[in-house]
Amino acid sequence: MFENYHLKNLNIRIILYVLTLSILGVLLIYSATNKSTFYANYYKRQIFGICVGVAAMLVMTLISYKLVLKLWPVIYIIDMALLLLTHFAGETNGGAKRWVKLPLIGQIQPSDFTKLAIVVCLAALIGYFKEKINKPFVWLLIILMVGPHIFLVLLQPDLSTTILMCVIVALMLYVAKLSYRVIFACVGAAVPVVGYFIFFILSHSMEELQELAAKNYQLKRILSFIWPNQFQDSIYQQQNSVMAIGSGGLFGKGLNTTTFESVKNGNFISESHTDFIFTIAGEELGFVGCIIIILLLLLLVIECLFIAKNADTTAGRSICVGFATMYAMQAFFNIAVATWLMPNTGLPLPFISYGLSSIISMYMSIGIVLNVGLQRKLKEKEHTVFSDL
Repeated sequence: MFENYHLKNLNIRIILYVLTLSILGVLLIYSATNKSTFYANYYKRQIFGICVGVAAMLVMTLISYKLVLKLWPVIYIIDMALLLLTHFAGETNGGAKRWVKLPLIGQIQPSDFTKLAIVVCLAALIGYFKEKINKPFVWLLIILMVGPHIFLVLLQPDLSTTILMCVIVALMLYVAKLSYRVIFACVGAAVPVVGYFIFFILSHSMEELQELAAKNYQLKRILSFIWPNQFQDSIYQQQNSVMAIGSGGLFGKGLNTTTFESVKNGNFISESHTDFIFTIAGEELGFVGCIIIILLLLLLVIECLFIAKNADTTAGRSICVGFATMYAMQAFFNIAVATWLMPNTGLPLPFISYGLSSIISMYMSIGIVLNVGLQRKLKEKEHTVFSDL
């Protein structure tokens, strides 16, 4: 099992980056929730999630990623079962059905693990069809593999995670040397969709748009970003977030600040322990603290890409690129929302935001990346993940 492992290639830097981010996350979660009677113990739950995540990371580091790829049908079926269970028997919160309770495990958010499943299953497909990636039948297989997962997440509805998964798939296929003709065709197909949306909003009066937005919170978030003055009830969260980050100045007001001027202490930020955790970082750690967080995330992504470059198989390279994309884009979306650069999407900040499903799935992905790094390029014939099925 360990014959191809080179322990000297274990990337300790990645482990240090994610542990540092997780510690910062616990401190920020404590600061965001310690004055709430309902959320007061969330930082303890996060610590528990980190401990489980670290254990999962160690296990995934020792298990060969090639064995994980061989198990792609099992991973595919389990993930589909969880998504279907969520769709038909999931718990609804805030108009979205994204959570499901499992015996002995408790409540989880399956879409967090769906991102892992898509990366692994698509990497298996790319590894086997690497020489035929531009054949139409391979495109069909890709659509049949990732399409049902993405569709079920979209139905929850979870548009932000859907977009994130589409970006992950797109970049994995790009690195797999998908033809530029296909890439341009996909981009071209999106143009009419964007054009229709522009035509849609321009062809309706503001009163009509407000009526439509009242029935669709995702549309309301987009419209509030375009016309903030017309949808004040949807944009105040991001406005307060920008105010809080700006008030932090260069070094911030200090962790767990008790100052009267604190936006957090005035309860002007909801979901400050999850989607808007970067707001707490900006107010209490200041510009320097925010830069440190962004730098740690950037270094994590760069290390994953270095491992991808030296991966011993095409599938291993695809895995690392997929997870690097997940960390980078999820961090970008979260920070862009907190700084009001894009509509509110509701994605957690990797390794920092509260969420047991999120933190455990993130650590599992790190373990797989570390295992790819343990098995650098070899002279032997490249392993194909479908060959033994």
